[in-house]
Amino acid sequence: MKRHIAWGIATVWMLTALAGCGCQHQWEEATCTTPKTCTQCGETEGEALGHTWTDATCTEPSTCTRCGETTGTALGHDVAQWAEETPSTCSEPGTETGFCTRCQQEVTQELPLAEHTPGDWTVKTPATEDSPGTRVQTCTICGTTVNTEQFTLSPEEVKQQYMDSCQTYSYEEIARNPDTYFGEHAKFKGEVIQVMPEGDSYTLRVNITQGSYFWSDPILVTYTKQDSSEANILEDDIVMMYGTLAGDYTYETVMGNELTVPFLMAEYIDIQ
Repeated sequence: MKRHIAWGIATVWMLTALAGCGCQHQWEEATCTTPKTCTQCGETEGEALGHTWTDATCTEPSTCTRCGETTGTALGHDVAQWAEETPSTCSEPGTETGFCTRCQQEVTQELPLAEHTPGDWTVKTPATEDSPGTRVQTCTICGTTVNTEQFTLSPEEVKQQYMDSCQTYSYEEIARNPDTYFGEHAKFKGEVIQVMPEGDSYTLRVNITQGSYFWSDPILVTYTKQDSSEANILEDDIVMMYGTLAGDYTYETVMGNELTVPFLMAEYIDIQ
């Protein structure tokens, strides 16, 4: 009896094994990289198909004809000699053409941009005595800024810049309306009539109106030498003065009288 039961159990097991998993397979066809596969249970059958590669061309890499996957890179055209069609400028690339020995086609490619043609330096931000300026070079062809640099003024340029900022006024203008011209840069030519030195600094009285025979109309001038090598200023010198007007100045003369005159704080004095 026991022998018959054991035989029956073994028979059932064998039949079940022969029947597989019992899934009603729904097969998805094999691809280049995966074998035929059941979408229900994942069981596979056979092997992946594998890629079928074309050869790379001048413009396309090696490509699988079945799935479109690529490998490597395009070969690129093989041109032995190029001929310029359109020359490059600094703003537009030119073109050149040639015959590809690999694909037997005429091909065209861009040329690099040409170099800019820098023009003269122009001042963008003027330099002052205290701060550098900025100047630029622009391309004479396209107008693009190609170079920018900072620059400083030499002592001679600082002096010239200051002198260029000075205006000429008459004695009557500055004496009659001192407040109107306060702080203005001014220049005067005159004859020194009194010198009061103190080291490298001077207080001067200078007549600034030239007549037929002599100078008249005094102003008071203060000045400090730019460096100790400058020549001393003496009475009767004819000088050119550049400075800032500072209103009126009242002082006592040797006769004990008070005298009010225009006041100039000179930055530069050139002896004529």
